[in-house]
Amino acid sequence: MATTGKLGSRGTFVGRRAELHEMAQLIDAARQGRSGAVVVRAAAGLGKTHLLERVMAEYAEDMQVVTVSGIEAERVFDHAALQRLCSQLSIHLDRLPDVQRRALEVATGAGSGDPPDPFLVGLAVVNLFSEAGAQRPLLCVVDDAQWVDDPSRQALGFAARRLQADRVALIFSTRDADAYHLDGLRQLRLAPLSDAESRSLLDAVLPGRLDQRVRERLLGEAAGNPLALTEMPQTLSPGELAGGFGLVNHRTSPGSVEDVFTERLRVLPERSRLLLLTAAAEPAGESAWLWAAATRLGLGVEDAAPAEAAGLIRLDTRFRFRHPLVRAAVYRSEPAANRHRVHAALAETITSSDAADYRTWHRAHAISTPVEAIAAELVESAERARGRGGIAAAAAFLAQAAELTPDTETRARRALDAAAAKLDAGDVAAATRLVDIADGAGHQARVALLRARLAFAGDRGREGPRLLLAAARGFADDEPAASRDTYLEALMAAMIVGRLAGAADGPVATARAAKAAPPAPTPQRSVDLLLDALIVRFVDGYAAAAASLKKALLAYLRDVHAGTADPRWHDVTNRICLDLYDFVAYEVLATKQLDMLRTVGELTVLPAALTTLAAVRVIGGDFDSGQALLDEAMIVSSATGAPPHRSATALLAAHRGDESLWQTTAGQTISEGTERGEGTEVTVALFSKALLNNGLSRHDEALEACRTGLRYDDIGLYGCLLIETVEAAAYSGHDAEARAAADELVTRATASPTEAALGLAARGAAIAKGAEATDADYQQAIAHLERSPLAVYRARTHLVYGEWLRRHRGNAAAVTQLRLAHDLCVQIGADAFAERAARELDAAGGVAVQRNARYETNLTARERHISRLVRQGLGNAEVADQLLISHRTVEWHLRNIYTKLGITSRRELRRVEP
Repeated sequence: MATTGKLGSRGTFVGRRAELHEMAQLIDAARQGRSGAVVVRAAAGLGKTHLLERVMAEYAEDMQVVTVSGIEAERVFDHAALQRLCSQLSIHLDRLPDVQRRALEVATGAGSGDPPDPFLVGLAVVNLFSEAGAQRPLLCVVDDAQWVDDPSRQALGFAARRLQADRVALIFSTRDADAYHLDGLRQLRLAPLSDAESRSLLDAVLPGRLDQRVRERLLGEAAGNPLALTEMPQTLSPGELAGGFGLVNHRTSPGSVEDVFTERLRVLPERSRLLLLTAAAEPAGESAWLWAAATRLGLGVEDAAPAEAAGLIRLDTRFRFRHPLVRAAVYRSEPAANRHRVHAALAETITSSDAADYRTWHRAHAISTPVEAIAAELVESAERARGRGGIAAAAAFLAQAAELTPDTETRARRALDAAAAKLDAGDVAAATRLVDIADGAGHQARVALLRARLAFAGDRGREGPRLLLAAARGFADDEPAASRDTYLEALMAAMIVGRLAGAADGPVATARAAKAAPPAPTPQRSVDLLLDALIVRFVDGYAAAAASLKKALLAYLRDVHAGTADPRWHDVTNRICLDLYDFVAYEVLATKQLDMLRTVGELTVLPAALTTLAAVRVIGGDFDSGQALLDEAMIVSSATGAPPHRSATALLAAHRGDESLWQTTAGQTISEGTERGEGTEVTVALFSKALLNNGLSRHDEALEACRTGLRYDDIGLYGCLLIETVEAAAYSGHDAEARAAADELVTRATASPTEAALGLAARGAAIAKGAEATDADYQQAIAHLERSPLAVYRARTHLVYGEWLRRHRGNAAAVTQLRLAHDLCVQIGADAFAERAARELDAAGGVAVQRNARYETNLTARERHISRLVRQGLGNAEVADQLLISHRTVEWHLRNIYTKLGITSRRELRRVEP
C-alpha cells in the first residue's frame, strides 16, 4: 500500500525522511547488539501511528515486533499494558531468574504474592527483552504512551534506559503532553506539515480539480495537521469541493480532528454507533468480552460493516479503531444513557474472578447516581491494587468510590483516602481537588492535615510547619495518636525548612509547641519515642537528648525489621542517625527504607530516599554506587514533578574534588533550596563547600563555609560541619576555633560513643593539639575509624597524621602514612585529597604510586563500577542485578574494559590496580 509520511490516509505518505532515517539507524544498531530507544512526540493527528506502521513494515521485516497501544480508559488498571506486551513474549519467561519472573507474574496478574518491587519488575522486563533479542532482534513499539498506565510506562522506561548491549530497539509515541517515566530517552518531535507538504498531501487525497478558495480554506483550517487534511474533505459535498452552490451556506468546518470524526459518526446507523460505543467502552481489548456484550445488546458483526466502510475501524483478529481520536469521538458523542447501557452489558459479561476489577469498573460507569454497594466494590478494588503495588490505580479506584458514595460523611472520608493516595502517587493536583470535595463535610482535622501536606509536597514551603501544627491541635481531643503523629510531621517539616525558617517556625519553636501534644499511649510506639526525643533535642540540647534519641532509633529499627515501620519517618530517623554518628544504622535504615518505598510505589518521597542512600555510599567511599542512586533520584524527580535534590550531587563532587561540577550543582542547590524554603539543602551545600576546600588546601575558604553553616543547628549536619571546622581552623591558624570544635566533638562522642563518633572526636582532638599531639592520638583515631564505615575520613586521617609527622617528626616518619593516605584516596576516587597527599609525599621524599593510567583515562564511570564488582568476585548475573541492567550489557561492558586495559580475562582484571 502506498502510504505517506505525515499521515497515511487511505494510502499516501509524504516526507518524514529524516525521522525514518533516524529510526532505521536505531533498528540497525539493535541488530548489531547496540540497544536504543526513541520517544516520538507530536500533537494529535500529526501521523505518529502511521509513522510507526511505516517503520515496522519497511525496516523491521527480519525482527520480532511486539506492540501495544495505550488506551485512555485502561490507565486505571496497573500493569495492563505490560501484561499485553509480555504475553507476546511469554515463551521467554522461563529464562528469567525466579525472583524476577515471580515479580512480573504478580504484577501482570499471572501469579499471586506480595506486592512486587517496581524495580524488580523493571529488571524482569530488561531481561525478558534481552532474552527475546538474543534469539532474534526485537522491536518493541508503544503507541500513545501518554495513555499507558503509569506502572507499565515506568517499567518500560526503566528497561529502555538500561538496555545497552542487547539486540533490542524501543520506540514510544506520545502526545506533546508529558508522559512520565520516559525522561532521559532520546526525543524525536514531529512538526506539522510545511505548506508544500500540505498541498502535496491534499492533492493525493483529492485528485482532480479543486476550487482554489476551497483548497486555501482547507489548508488554512488544517494548519499542517495531516489527519485534518485527510478527514475534513470527507465532510464536504462534491459541489462544495468544486466551489459551487451551497459553499456559502455550508457551516464552518470542524475546528478539531475529533469533531471531524464526530461528524462522520452521525451518519452511521444507530446499531453501528452502539457497537462502536461498546468497543470504545471496553479498555482491555478483550474481543470475547466485546462480542459477548454486543450479543447482550442484540448486535452482531454485521453492524460493524458501515463503520468499516467509512474507514473508522478495522476488523482483523481484533476490533481496532483507525485512530485513538475515533475512540474518543465515539465515547464522547454518545448520550450518557447509551454509555451506561454498554457498560452494564460489559459488566454482566465479565464473570471471572481474576477480572473483578474490570467488572467493578464497568458497573461504576453504568450508573449516574451514587450506589453504596458499587462504591464499596471500588474500595475493595483499591485494596487489591494497593496489594499489587499499584498505588496510582488504588487512588483512581478510591476517587471513583468517593464520587459514587451516597452518604456525605463516608464520601468525604473516601475522598480524603483518595487524596492521600494521589499525593503518595505524586499527583498533587488531583489530591487537591479531592480535598476540596471533602472540605466542609466533617473530618476537618484530616482536611487540614492534607492541605498542610499538599502545601509542603511540591514546594517545601515555609508555611508547612505552621499548618501542620494547626492540624495536630485539631486532632488532639478525638484522635490523640494522630495528633502526636502530626506534631512529629510538623517537626520534620521544620527541620527541612531549617535555617530559612523564621524564629517562630523553626525547629526550636515547633518543638516547644509540640510539648502540648497529648500524652503518649502505653506501650509507646516508635513514633512517640521519636517525637519526645526530638523535643528534648531541640529544647534541651544534644547531650540531654542522645540517650532518648538512641532509644527511639532502636525502636524504629525494630519496626523496620518487623516490616511495620511507617515510611513517613525515614527523613527523621536518617537525621537522627547522622546526629548520633551511627552510620551503621544509617546504612541499614536507608537501604530498608528505599526497599519499602519501591515496594509500595510512593514516588513522592522516593527521590529523598535515593539521595539519602547515595550520601551514605559516598561517605563510605563507594562513589560509583552513589552516582547511580543520584541518577535514579533525578529521573524519579523529573517524572513526578517532585523538587530535585541536587545537594548530594554537590557533596559527591566535593568528595571527588571536582570543583567545576561542584560550582554548578552547589549554586543550583542554594538557589533552588532557598526558593523552595528548604534550608537543609543550603546547609549541605555549605558542608560540601567546606569539604571541597579542605581537599584543595584552601582552608580559609573552608572555615568561612563552616562558620556560616554552624550559625544554625541543623540536626545531623551540624556535627558534620564540626569535623571540617577542626581541620579548616587548625590549618588556617585559628587554633581557638579548632579546639572549640574538637571539644564539641568529644562531648558528642561521650553522649553517643559509636566507633565513628569516637574516631572523629579523637581525630579532631589530635589535629587541634597541633605540636602537642602524639602518635597515639592519631593511631587511636585510625583504630576507631577502621571499625566504622567512614572510608573517606579514615583515608583523610592517615593524611593529616602524615602531614603532622612530616612537620614534627621528619620526612622519613611521614612517608608511610602519606603513601597510605594517597593510595586510599586514589582507590576511593577522592582526587583532591589524593593530590594533597601526593604533594606532601613528594615534599617528604617519597613517591606516590600512580593510578593505572589506562584505567584512569579510558574507563567510563559505569565501566569502573563493573570492573570493581568483578574484582570483588561477582558474576555477570550478580553484577546485572546490582546495577539493574541485563547480563548481556555486563558482558558488553567487560569486553570494552578488556580492550581498553589490554587484558583478556577476569583473572587479569583482578590484578589491575585501579
